[in-house]
Amino acid sequence: MNSLSSRKQIVIRSDAMDADQFGALYTRLFGNLYSELPRPERKIIIAGVYGRHEGVSFRRMNYRGEFSTALPDLHDEITFVIPTAGTIVFQQKNQHVGTPKMGLAIEKASVSSVRFFDGHAQYGLSVRRALFTERLSVLLGKPIVETVRFQPQVDFNQPAFQGIKAIIELATGHEFDLLINSSVLLPSRLQEMLVDAVLDSWPHTHTEALRRPSPAIAPRHVKLAVEYLRANPDALVSGSELAALSNVSLRALQDGFRRFVGSSIVEYQRQVRLERARQVLLEETSLSVTDVALRLGFSNVGRFCQYFQTAYGVSPAEVKKRLRSNH
Repeated sequence: MNSLSSRKQIVIRSDAMDADQFGALYTRLFGNLYSELPRPERKIIIAGVYGRHEGVSFRRMNYRGEFSTALPDLHDEITFVIPTAGTIVFQQKNQHVGTPKMGLAIEKASVSSVRFFDGHAQYGLSVRRALFTERLSVLLGKPIVETVRFQPQVDFNQPAFQGIKAIIELATGHEFDLLINSSVLLPSRLQEMLVDAVLDSWPHTHTEALRRPSPAIAPRHVKLAVEYLRANPDALVSGSELAALSNVSLRALQDGFRRFVGSSIVEYQRQVRLERARQVLLEETSLSVTDVALRLGFSNVGRFCQYFQTAYGVSPAEVKKRLRSNH
């Protein structure tokens, strides 16, 4: 282990530790995420490099021994596995099998157990879903109302996935140890690189939106409705009233929103209000979260906070806290 810096270490190395030794080292540096889990039924030898920082972990690991295990209670994490040897099986409603040709994206909340065999080795990372949501809201310039979900199995013969592997290889290399364990800025930059690499390479529910060159040209009545909602984010206007303002039937306006905006009228109204709420939180520091919610037409403050957290990956209170810490 590297102790050249008084900063919290984020990378650990194992040449050939048994599972208990590795678990003890992990617990000392990162907490007792695995301490409550049952011990493997056989002796397991673990070699490799593991790092963890602010909602992202990355690893290059080799396992000697066949064994099954449960996962810790990190239900908001998505795990990405790039096998380089052997086999790994995640037991869910459907089994997902990872081999050197097949990579996996696994929702930890749905996993009942994991089995390693045939001398499994892997490059891998785990990311809190909120980090993907927060980054997508920045890249797409809008709140994320659809849950981010990744294609569970991918073919690693495709060149696009080699970038993820290359970043993990860099982060787990010996040459990187001093810099990453002592740097103030690099761990956060590495986190951003890994999140962006996965969003760019691994197919997910927002891939099309990220790659779309420009929005489809909407008809005039949809444009009028969109312009009105954006100009009046606090207006409590119904779909029927909005249709009347746009000189079309409610059905025609609903169809237009689904086709050209990609959401319902109600979802788009919420999106606009959330965008404006975030702007107000960033600009008007004297207002409380409750003030902002009520100003933008959210009568239920708890629900507003839930919508905001889902859309941006952070709570309204966290936005205000970050703003204060930057001043």
